[in-house]
Amino acid sequence: MRGYFRYFRIPFIITGVFSVISIVMYLSVKAGTDIERNNTSWDNSVCVLDTADKLTNDEEQLLTQRIMEIENDCRVDMIFITLDDPERGYLDKVHQFADAFAEDNHMGYDYPGGSSIVFVDNWSRGGDGKIHSWISTTGSVRERISDSDCAEILYILDDIPSDDSDPYYEYLRIANALAKRADRLGAPFSLIVVFVTALIIAIIYIVVNWKSKLGDVTVTSGTYVTGGRGNFKVKTDTFTHKTVTKRRIERSSSSGGGGGGSHGGGGHSR
Repeated sequence: MRGYFRYFRIPFIITGVFSVISIVMYLSVKAGTDIERNNTSWDNSVCVLDTADKLTNDEEQLLTQRIMEIENDCRVDMIFITLDDPERGYLDKVHQFADAFAEDNHMGYDYPGGSSIVFVDNWSRGGDGKIHSWISTTGSVRERISDSDCAEILYILDDIPSDDSDPYYEYLRIANALAKRADRLGAPFSLIVVFVTALIIAIIYIVVNWKSKLGDVTVTSGTYVTGGRGNFKVKTDTFTHKTVTKRRIERSSSSGGGGGGSHGGGGHSR
């Protein structure tokens, strides 16, 4: 039994490491999200501003309810805004509007300027004849939703068939996609992933080592016997001098950072 454990020790160790990492990261992430919302500068029940009048009243209410659920689950302020503004008919203008909205209204779940998401969809076709959209992220949510994620999510808007179409379902899909990426309470590895990964590694390990020398008999009863007498070869290395060289390695200094309230995000034109 002990021999089998020694043979499969590598897969066992890898499985254990995956499990421990998953549990530790889950607990640390969960502890980091147990915070109260103390920001009184922004009313986070305001989740939809449909100034372009693209949604019905019922759709605004349903979308607001869904966004409020996401805010509570993901600890983030979130708002969806539609515009019909020719002056912001370019992607950089929509980008500036989204970032400025979060700043000017002091959005942030943990504090003003903290974790927030602003989605802006300007239905006024600009000089290039396109509709431009932007997702702005601020604060800790930037660690969960990358800039490339934001740009990728906005491709959902390509499913809107025309300028006269109701975008409610596409907006709801965008909200759900943001929620999936912003949910910090999910463990990095599920149990299924842990065991499947360990099984694959175990299979590879067995195949590679199936015909290795681990199971070969390399020593027989007559290996060290010659002419009825023991014959053992002894090899030694003799060192007569020992030299130790010490060298000082200079430490390099680096600075990094980024101030609070800095924005991330991504855009899309259709």
